Amino acid sequence: MLSTIIDEGYILSNKFRRVIFDELSSGEKDLQHIIKKHRLIKRVAQHIIDEFISGGIVTKKGSLFYLTEEGEKLATKI
Repeated sequence: MLSTIIDEGYILSNKFRRVIFDELSSGEKDLQHIIKKHRLIKRVAQHIIDEFISGGIVTKKGSLFYLTEEGEKLATKI
């Protein structure tokens, strides 16, 4: 899989990426909670979170997801 360049335009260009990123940047760490809250398709949400991880803006610890330092910088721009 090619590494995706993740910038604010990439996140803002897709409503599902935006929802997931906004939830993570506001402190939500449980992807399942985000999926239920916004009625997302699990496979789509998992694909997006995988993109965020490969793009270096999200890291996974156990079953929870956290913004990396790069993700935090991006959150201040959006």
